Amino acid sequence: MVQERLAELLKKKGIGPEGSKSLTTEELNELEHLLKSPDVSLTTVATMVTALLTLEPNNQEKEWIEKIKAAPSKFLPNEIVPFFTGDTRDNFYKLILKVIKHENLSKEEAESGIEQLFHIQTPEYLKGAFLESQRLKRETFIENKAFFSGLWNKVERVKTDLPVVVDIADSYDGFNRTSNFSLFTAALLASLDIPCIIHSIDKVAPKEGYTSHQLLKLAGKDPLKSVLHAKQALENKSIGLAYLDQQIFFNNLFLLKKMRKEMVKRPFLATFEKLLQPIQSTQGNYLVSGYTHPHYKEEVVKQLKEQGECKMALIFKGLEGSTQLTLSRGSTAIFYDGNEINESLVSPEDFELPLVESKQDKSIKPEDVLSEGLAALEGKKNYAREAIIYQAAVIITKFNLIQQKDLISLLQQKLDSGEALNRWNMLNI
Repeated sequence: MVQERLAELLKKKGIGPEGSKSLTTEELNELEHLLKSPDVSLTTVATMVTALLTLEPNNQEKEWIEKIKAAPSKFLPNEIVPFFTGDTRDNFYKLILKVIKHENLSKEEAESGIEQLFHIQTPEYLKGAFLESQRLKRETFIENKAFFSGLWNKVERVKTDLPVVVDIADSYDGFNRTSNFSLFTAALLASLDIPCIIHSIDKVAPKEGYTSHQLLKLAGKDPLKSVLHAKQALENKSIGLAYLDQQIFFNNLFLLKKMRKEMVKRPFLATFEKLLQPIQSTQGNYLVSGYTHPHYKEEVVKQLKEQGECKMALIFKGLEGSTQLTLSRGSTAIFYDGNEINESLVSPEDFELPLVESKQDKSIKPEDVLSEGLAALEGKKNYAREAIIYQAAVIITKFNLIQQKDLISLLQQKLDSGEALNRWNMLNI
């Protein structure tokens, strides 16, 4: 189908300044027919055009762009013509054209841009183009600060007087080649009277991998409980564990799922949506998240420090950019203690745990992850058990939540006694 083909070309071209590949003459000729097809998404067209105009073109692409510029209405839908002519009165369109020229936005312009993403009247294709242009130019710290703040202020958030809330913040587009056991780690932490929240979405582009939402649904639990219900569960000493879904606490962002799929590539929304703390301790959460791209190793934690809404933060170079640490070697950990930012390596060997080869499986199914995680909570000595114990131990140690020499023995005992399983059984019922 033509939409799938256009998406394939966009995946090739629109990756970013380092990873993008040039389109061949044959592909550019093919693109001419795709861009004006009635069977393709206007959002994908706008994102493709944005990528071609923002990234440095090779000679063939340069010639192709000049040909389009000479007669844009011949090759493009009317809505896309201003990308080449600059002829528009729309302020949001003007912002996009500015970013395409690699000009950074002011704080006020960036604030206006993030607001436009949530206006119903704003066309989806312009939203996609704005997100793509920012991705390819690369957002400045000032722009990211405005984007983060704009998202933060739209969340249906509740406060709790609990002095400690651990917030495990994994990427919402999920996992498709590794097992993520964060839900089960959260149950283990709760069994130690460390309140813990998890949040995600059912499925979102670009990866559209399995998520905590899907695991809960497979387990027969309701992932769409209210924010108030989650707060009550978190504050209940016999539970101390809650899951919240983006559809519930930030529905306006949830409603951008279709646009995000059609723009194909990962926008800055993916960077910040996981950091929005839908339940927040009045003293600030202990936030745990992950990163993939080296640029975001420092960017994320510096944004959190600048924002000042979490008490401490721990950012891992985990599996698939998650909080799930590999068991086979050391992992980078960026720690923000409320004042300073420090980088170190964490390893299973720090806790006298054996190194185990981490699983990579592109055919992974959420049913298998659920089964293995539940088995660990039931006391089975499997891979999930080692992963859960290690992840919990690093979180507890870095945040200094429990002062105990035999931490690993304590974690093992909570699994073997069924106390962690009891917390899981109470989750979202």
